[in-house]
Amino acid sequence: MEQLAVYGDSDEEGSPQVSAQASKSSVQIQDLAPPVDLTLESNPYYVKTDTKVVYHNPRVKDLWQPVAGPKHPDDINPLGVANNTYLGHVEKYAMNEYVFSEQFHTFNNYGYAQNPSDMSSNMIGDVERFRKNKGATVFSSSGPKKKKIRVDPREWKKQIEVPELTEEQKELIANDKTKSRGRRKVVESATETTTFHGKVFKDYQDRTYMHIPHELKTGPPPDHRCYIPKKCIHTYGGHAKAVNRIEFFPKSGHLLLSGSMDSTAKLWSVDGQRTLLRTYKGHSGAVRDLNFNFDGTKFMTASYDRYVKMWDTEYGKCISRHTSKRIPYCVRIHPSAEKQYECLVGQGDKTIVQWDTRADEITQKYDEHLATVNTVTFCDEGRRFISTSDDKKVFIWEYGIPVVMKHISEPDMHSMPAVGVHPNGKWWIGQSLDNTIRVYTCGTRFKENVRKIFRGHLNAGYAAQLGFSPDGKFVISGDGRGRCFFWDWKTTKLFKKLQCHDKVCIGAAWHPVHSSRVMTCSWDGTIKYWD
Repeated sequence: MEQLAVYGDSDEEGSPQVSAQASKSSVQIQDLAPPVDLTLESNPYYVKTDTKVVYHNPRVKDLWQPVAGPKHPDDINPLGVANNTYLGHVEKYAMNEYVFSEQFHTFNNYGYAQNPSDMSSNMIGDVERFRKNKGATVFSSSGPKKKKIRVDPREWKKQIEVPELTEEQKELIANDKTKSRGRRKVVESATETTTFHGKVFKDYQDRTYMHIPHELKTGPPPDHRCYIPKKCIHTYGGHAKAVNRIEFFPKSGHLLLSGSMDSTAKLWSVDGQRTLLRTYKGHSGAVRDLNFNFDGTKFMTASYDRYVKMWDTEYGKCISRHTSKRIPYCVRIHPSAEKQYECLVGQGDKTIVQWDTRADEITQKYDEHLATVNTVTFCDEGRRFISTSDDKKVFIWEYGIPVVMKHISEPDMHSMPAVGVHPNGKWWIGQSLDNTIRVYTCGTRFKENVRKIFRGHLNAGYAAQLGFSPDGKFVISGDGRGRCFFWDWKTTKLFKKLQCHDKVCIGAAWHPVHSSRVMTCSWDGTIKYWD
């Protein structure tokens, strides 16, 4: 109102009087506009906040200049930079792990730490304690070290009275130690017995069942052609438990040898009446594998009782027994006639041992696998052999040399618990546990044939025996559902599958002479003959 009184009427004259009165009033002018750097627009390095693309190299001081204009009251960012998170600006800071641990544990123990944003003497937390400790951290020992007190471990015996053992107690402790040592070191062998189940051991010509019939002596003819069987013509039933392995008599196939979980091996007649001829008992555990020598006069069995034994096929006598106190998973006699006394045994302790059955001693050890050795298979006329293991690797060895000649291992490989060699000796196949059969060359390269893979069966988790037809045109294998599969060797086409057993068909073998006859065995305890 005092300002309005100064102004007079518009009709009145005397403007000088008005200006004189106005000059006498005490009016204070305040500039409420924020300070703005007017030179920014003319600065070539000026960057607006809404700029998306910069076509020059701005200077650091230009990028970190405060935003011109009024500040929003809710923007409490103390750094004056744009927020890179919802709640503010996060500053990236690199710190050594040792430095971080030192400051972290120092703050937890002493209550102060060095400011990570300012690596000077500026501290955060309890300043008085910082000064008292003179900036000491948990990793810097400022005080005197305490000496460790050494305590005699036998000091407690002086304070406690231990009664002496009586003679009877000492004797019992000694007997227990002796028994435990015996369990670890001594592996007792079961008593070997044999039983002949035929009516007459020799015929009127003084011949035993080892005599090869005349029609099978010559072996398969040159133009031998095999055919896929259609029906079961006989069923062998004599094993009390599952049958693990079957093998025909070499070259002629007039006899069949089988190993079972009932700890026995049995010899069967294939032609004629097809009866059980002989039972070989000599193991306290299940028979895992068996193998004939080159002429069939002897064979070896590997059992879970940690023994490998050689038997006489004709009379059933146990010729030799060998153990390395490890479980044998496979056994193979050398195919050469000059080395019938040597055999290879794949064991559960990741090694392959070479036995001399005459001297009962290990002459060589092949120790390169990382898991249980599943198979040992000779190739190249016994000069080399193939070994597969649970470590998903395949090793090729020179016989007698404990150095791996060829190492086959791929990221997509699976374990191969069964292996078979082609009749021409140029190929070998492995039962891969991814429900496939893989093919490899045999010779100098030992390379996988990636174009030839046999599929269709379910063998995952089972060591299903596989093989070839005598003419090499078909591949045969069992599977986990009791079926037997037949593939064409050239095209890998699945020709036929037979429902052979109610349980797992663990073994399948083609007769070496008869063109269309196949033998299968199963965990149901039966062996079936197909034609």
